Amino acid sequence: MVDNKSARGDRIRAVILESGKSQREVADLVGVTPQSITKWLKTGKIYVDNLQALADATNTDVRYIISGNPKFKIAQPEAPYYTKHDELHALLDTLDEQQAQQLMLCIRAILNNEDSDFEINISVGKKKV
Repeated sequence: MVDNKSARGDRIRAVILESGKSQREVADLVGVTPQSITKWLKTGKIYVDNLQALADATNTDVRYIISGNPKFKIAQPEAPYYTKHDELHALLDTLDEQQAQQLMLCIRAILNNEDSDFEINISVGKKKV
């Protein structure tokens, strides 16, 4: 699935509406100005730190805002998460050895890092993910 930033802006709008909070309330909870929220809605561009704060403020999983995958949407906090293992394995099989090693390093860094305030960039071919 190819995602574009305007679709992300639409999802940001939807999670704010579904939260029952105003844009101003969400902006206060996230720690940004209401104008920042308006910019996110228009462009779909949002910093990672603000993305997590938005997800927390709207009781939504970050992965839903990023991908649009409704399986990650938290309608009920007790709803179980699951991963589509077959799809994940199929995607992993498309990586070359170097890409697979880079991905494993990133996964280990994420799992071993208690401080969630870091950024990982992965280059796949000429595309930066």
